[in-house]
Amino acid sequence: MAKTNIKAKNKKSTDIWYVLIAVFVGFCLLAGLLVAILKPTGLWDSITLHTNTAMKSEHYSVNNAQFQYSVYSIYNNYYQQYLSSYGTNYMSYFGFDRTKPLSEQKYFNSSTQSWLDACVNDAKSNLTQILYLCEAARAEGMTLSDEHKKEIDDTIDAISGIAKSYNYSFSTYVGNLYGSKGITRKDIRGMLELQLLASQYTEKVYGDFTYTDEQYNAYYNEHKLDYLKADYYTYQIKAEYATDADEAAKKEAIDGAKAKAEELQAKIDGGESFVNVIVNYELELAKAEEEALAGSDDEKAKADLKKKIEEITPENIEKKITVKAHTNADKEFDDWLFADTPAADGSAKMFSGEETFDLYQVVKSAYRDEYKTVTLGQLSLAIDDFDKMEDAVTYAQKIIDEFNAGSDKSAEAFVALADKYTTDDVTVASTGVTKEASKAGTDEFADVDEWLFSEDRKKGDVKYFEFADKGVAIYVFDEFGKASWNVAVDGDMKNEDYEKLCKELEEKYPVTVNAKAIAKIS
Repeated sequence: MAKTNIKAKNKKSTDIWYVLIAVFVGFCLLAGLLVAILKPTGLWDSITLHTNTAMKSEHYSVNNAQFQYSVYSIYNNYYQQYLSSYGTNYMSYFGFDRTKPLSEQKYFNSSTQSWLDACVNDAKSNLTQILYLCEAARAEGMTLSDEHKKEIDDTIDAISGIAKSYNYSFSTYVGNLYGSKGITRKDIRGMLELQLLASQYTEKVYGDFTYTDEQYNAYYNEHKLDYLKADYYTYQIKAEYATDADEAAKKEAIDGAKAKAEELQAKIDGGESFVNVIVNYELELAKAEEEALAGSDDEKAKADLKKKIEEITPENIEKKITVKAHTNADKEFDDWLFADTPAADGSAKMFSGEETFDLYQVVKSAYRDEYKTVTLGQLSLAIDDFDKMEDAVTYAQKIIDEFNAGSDKSAEAFVALADKYTTDDVTVASTGVTKEASKAGTDEFADVDEWLFSEDRKKGDVKYFEFADKGVAIYVFDEFGKASWNVAVDGDMKNEDYEKLCKELEEKYPVTVNAKAIAKIS
């Protein structure tokens, strides 16, 4: 009987295990069914993203949904940056392939790091700073300004509007943009609130950094090479030889290039104009080409050479060989140009490489930008919004006429006209009010620089400039500011002090990173 009882007990125990296994299997099947049902809707992503805290400080936290939003924001910024700089054809070179998950897009085609890895690292660094800056803002009793609250509302509305324009739901559009339908309006709003509170604190800190003239001058003298500039002429003579040339032929070509460079240098040292020396040399080269083509039937080559000779003028050559506002780059040339006793105007020197010989002559010796910066307003009209440039100019003049008719001549009043003159067909873009702006320093904006930074500018002066194939830009002058070099020094001093402050805040307000939670980001 004892054996029978034992068997009965064993049978009962086995039945219990069968039941437990059946329940477990059923639970797994149910869970799998729930995932299958909820996954396409975004609800499953929402559940998994909101049950994990990725990072936190004492009073603030970032969940996985917000962390993923940050990761994809960084990725999208990188993508647009490289796309605008290099174009579609080069995107694969950097590892971008939007048909694949981020984890399969190789960061600069690295064998060990993906774009997901790179953006996760950037997100951790960025969010760490945002969280300790928010803690510092909170400690000072700071809250979001009404302007920042409106900015957040406008951003959320803009996302909704774009989604609607493509006939997408908000979650579908966000899923396409940030990698998951589980990211909600609340998540995005929360991230924007953190970002803008941190930004608001940073703006206050930068505004609180003030320095005396003595401090500016002391910093400038300590970092002088970062601010000194120089203008000069430069021309390179390079040894030319066939790709299959032997060592003797290469040496002959190098020796010939060096001899020619020394000949030209001697003429410059002897007082001849650098520009004229180069003009005569290029004419000499062109004449040799002309003699080589004398017996040729290649009429196109002859026509091209004739045009080339016509373009060898002092004006064209000067433009070609002139470098303006060159800054120190720690090269042998710069050691000469920016020496303790800088190379004087007219000083000339040749620098030799293995196969190249560079001629230089100083046009304007080492200087710092003493011109005054300006506060300005800018409005822009894209040529695509008009049938022709004349129409864009007419529209610009209309804006200028209204501004001139008003009593408020401030840059703020001018840029406010952007909203008034933006229509369904025309967008008036505004960069807002720019304070203490320096010259653009490019050929494209040379006319703008000349007008805007003229010493006789007065508050409310306004003028439009045409940019071929782009449109019209309208500028209004508000006031002069500190010297350009002083503004540059001020910015660098503030950046250094801000970095020091951030190190202190990072220690004072520690941020915890949940590596296991972040590992689930895809």
